[in-house]
Amino acid sequence: MDFFQWLRGGYGYLLLFLVFFLIILILVFFTYLKRVHWGRLELKRLLLSQKKQENKLKIREKRLENANKKITIEWEKIEGKERKIQQEEKRISEFANQLFRKEELFTQQLAVSSQKEKSIQAEMEKVNETKRWVTDKLEKAIPMSKEEAKKNLLSLLREEVDQELEWYKEEKIKQTEKVAKEESTKVICLALEKCSSELVFTKTTDTLWVESPQIISKIIGKEGRNINAFQRVTGTELIIDRESDELSVQISSFNSLRRAVGLQTLHTLIKEAKFSPLHIEKTYQKVSSEVNELIIRTGTEVLKELELNNVHPELVKHLGRLKFRTSYGQNVLEHCLEVAKLAGSIAAELDLDVLLARRVGLFHDIGKAVEDNGSYSHVLSGVSLAKKCQESEVVINAIASHHRDFPPNNLYSLIVLAADKLSAARPGARGYQSESYVERMNSLENIANKFPGIKKSYAFQAGREVWVFADAEKLNDHKTWEVARKIREKIKKDIVIPGEVTIHVVREKRFIQRLHHKKEKEKVKPRKKR
Repeated sequence: MDFFQWLRGGYGYLLLFLVFFLIILILVFFTYLKRVHWGRLELKRLLLSQKKQENKLKIREKRLENANKKITIEWEKIEGKERKIQQEEKRISEFANQLFRKEELFTQQLAVSSQKEKSIQAEMEKVNETKRWVTDKLEKAIPMSKEEAKKNLLSLLREEVDQELEWYKEEKIKQTEKVAKEESTKVICLALEKCSSELVFTKTTDTLWVESPQIISKIIGKEGRNINAFQRVTGTELIIDRESDELSVQISSFNSLRRAVGLQTLHTLIKEAKFSPLHIEKTYQKVSSEVNELIIRTGTEVLKELELNNVHPELVKHLGRLKFRTSYGQNVLEHCLEVAKLAGSIAAELDLDVLLARRVGLFHDIGKAVEDNGSYSHVLSGVSLAKKCQESEVVINAIASHHRDFPPNNLYSLIVLAADKLSAARPGARGYQSESYVERMNSLENIANKFPGIKKSYAFQAGREVWVFADAEKLNDHKTWEVARKIREKIKKDIVIPGEVTIHVVREKRFIQRLHHKKEKEKVKPRKKR
């Protein structure tokens, strides 16, 4: 009630006026703020538009600058081309002037040459007249026709030309031979530099080291029973130096295969620690049966070393046999391997097939592994073996021609000839005394083996002792004595050996009986039925 009265009293209008005034102020303030906001937005928009225009102006300025640069570059190019054109025009004008001058000189020379030609023709007419006059005079003075004189002159000229050509040919041949010798020397020297060969020593003994003196005593046996049995079975000689501090046993034989089998037999006996004549014989037979595996393994290793493939198994076997063959003290397999490497090196220097050259060099002496009792030379034996194993014509010709028995028809055969001579002529490669020693030992054994009823024979002590084993089924004691006497006479007649030669002829007969005990099976009693 008081509030309404207060309003009616006049203060109420004043309050309303104040409220209305405040509302108007607030509206005015909001409108001002709105205008200020829109002004700011407009200002930002104007600034952005101004920046865009400035960026556009900058881009246009850059484009104008680039265009100006391009224009200046093009203008410089045009100026350069104009300068070049001017230079070309100058050069063309100078060239045209030179041509005009040359044309003038040419016309002058033509005129001079025409005058000279006329004078030459006149001189030629005079020469022909004098020639006719001289020929007429000569025909009258010399009793020879014109054609005969031409023939004589041509024959004289031909003889002079032939002499000149012959001299020129001889000079060219000498020069080519000199160049060929120099080039071949270079090739051979390069091949020898690439191929390193081991020193060759004549070897007829192998050494086996043992651990204790007891083993040596077992090898010798009671009263030399074991060592004599070993020598008789293997055909090798055991050399034991009991006075030396070194515990070693040397196996001596001129036959490499026999020596290798004996060495392996002795190694097996020492490993098994069993020594008796019967066990020695069994071990020798077992090792002999394994020799073929050793031969094949040796041939395979050589082919692998030289990187050769597609070799017939028969050739591999014969290649392994070469390890146990010697020629003038040089191992044949080592010689063939050396020739193969030399041939490969020479072929590489000449840009030829290296593997084919190695193959040809390796098989050139393969005939020395063929056992034909000396019926054919090793060349013919090698050729027949290579044809049998379907080797190429290059390999066959190289085998046939490496001793000049047949003419070589390809470069590889000539390479093998050179490599074979290099390997054989190397200092220390071959020992001729060793070869004569081996031949003497072989001849002793061959003399004994030729008699009927002889199974095998061995030569020892450089030919001063020969052991001959007779077949007890074919020869009795009297015939054995007769064979021993004939062998002695044959050796005395055919072979000269200094000193005394002892011939042992052994006739041995064995009787073997085997007894087998069979255990009787116990009979099982049947159970009684209850």
